[in-house]
Amino acid sequence: MQYSAVGDHSSVTYIGQQVVVQVLRNDTSTMAPEMQRALSRENVAGAIGLREIREAMAAWRPDTVLPSILSFAQLVAWQRELAVESQPLAASGLMACAIAGLMECTVTAEFLARMFPGALTSSRLRKAVRLAGIPAIDLGADPLQEVLEYAVFEAAPPSTVAPPGTALARIVAALARLADMDRADTSLTHWASTRGLVTHLSDALDEFTRPALTLRLVVSLADVRKGSPGHAEYWLTRNGKPTAGEPRPVTHDAASVMDVIRDVLAWAWQDQLHEDETLDHLDIVAPVSLLTELMSNPWALEDKLLKTFTLGAKHSLLMRWSGRLSPDPAVPHADNIAEINDAARKALQDMPGCDTPVTWLDASSFLPEAEEDLLHRLATGRMGAAIGFNASVMLDRALPVLLPYVPIVIWPRPGAPVLDESFRERVRTNWHRQPQDFADAYRRHDTDHPADQCLCDLHAVSHDEAWLNFCRLITARTVAAPKETL
Repeated sequence: MQYSAVGDHSSVTYIGQQVVVQVLRNDTSTMAPEMQRALSRENVAGAIGLREIREAMAAWRPDTVLPSILSFAQLVAWQRELAVESQPLAASGLMACAIAGLMECTVTAEFLARMFPGALTSSRLRKAVRLAGIPAIDLGADPLQEVLEYAVFEAAPPSTVAPPGTALARIVAALARLADMDRADTSLTHWASTRGLVTHLSDALDEFTRPALTLRLVVSLADVRKGSPGHAEYWLTRNGKPTAGEPRPVTHDAASVMDVIRDVLAWAWQDQLHEDETLDHLDIVAPVSLLTELMSNPWALEDKLLKTFTLGAKHSLLMRWSGRLSPDPAVPHADNIAEINDAARKALQDMPGCDTPVTWLDASSFLPEAEEDLLHRLATGRMGAAIGFNASVMLDRALPVLLPYVPIVIWPRPGAPVLDESFRERVRTNWHRQPQDFADAYRRHDTDHPADQCLCDLHAVSHDEAWLNFCRLITARTVAAPKETL
């Protein structure tokens, strides 16, 4: 591995799988504040950084005994020794990268401590790790240093074309987002520009601050029962304000549901949309019995033909349980809508701090002899906001049990890869992209999609806070509506 030892206190170069090579000037008076503070640090290495230095030193100078605590001054001394080597070897390059990566962690830690004084709590760091899509790690004595070292030394770039520093940029962007920091802040932009990460920081900030969808079509089939026709209600929501159409008759089968969706889309296109608006996002609301029927296939409704195109070709669908909008007769113990939605909201708010976002269950959890224990864990709120289960669990058994207690239920689509540890890890890695990116995955679905692209292999019934707000608005209008008098 080749390496470069050219630079000063503000210039950086990306090398190999590490992050930065950085050689300091003797004159420290013009250095940034975080660099000056880093120079005074007597202990700069967490567990990951110390391991990297030991492995690199074993190749570079095998007889050197490392101190148990590394100072920043020691890193500078080693880096200057590397800079004057006349014929640097591969081992020299490894050592240069290990030193530079550890320096970058220390300097960025000082930068973040200056930008967010008092805000870098363990809870916020866990939320930032989750938002950045980085695996949950054990936070040691210096949690911030541990997180940054993981981002620099171990976190894989999100794609094969992304530079190694992308994970670091995502951590910084996540902390900036959680602190509601102005993305144009000159300190933030300077940090990114000196590391060649302006685009990657901006991309992450765009992802984490994605504006709420302002235009959605909601089709509620809550009134539909097996063997008994009902009526579909529907609303076009614009900036959170719903406009209702006239209810339409519908029966308990996919063909009738698709007829209604075609009619409702025509209503929106012809009567509701402004000239510059396009309608991409649909919420389909159904009771457990209809969800079970619709979602027992590899794709719920996305593969159904509208006329020329399939529904999923031009629209993304989020499947919702109607029991959060009105009582579902299949789940009689969940008729207090306010209670279950308030519990869902609290569970969603707690979710970013969870090391494992999804609790996975197998078929044994739904056996009659295990039902009492499962219901107790659900009722006491011990299961988190999201539960996943494998394909061997029957939907008509799992959904009535889970949906009242957790806002997100996921499982593999029929024919999807087996629910193994690799599959679960892919879900965890992409979790910050739910629910909308999970719905949008259909448009990118390909029978030859890479094994690490799991989103299009999932079925989900999901209720985010935006949906809970919609439920509150609609149920409040229903309760406040005047009763008819004879």
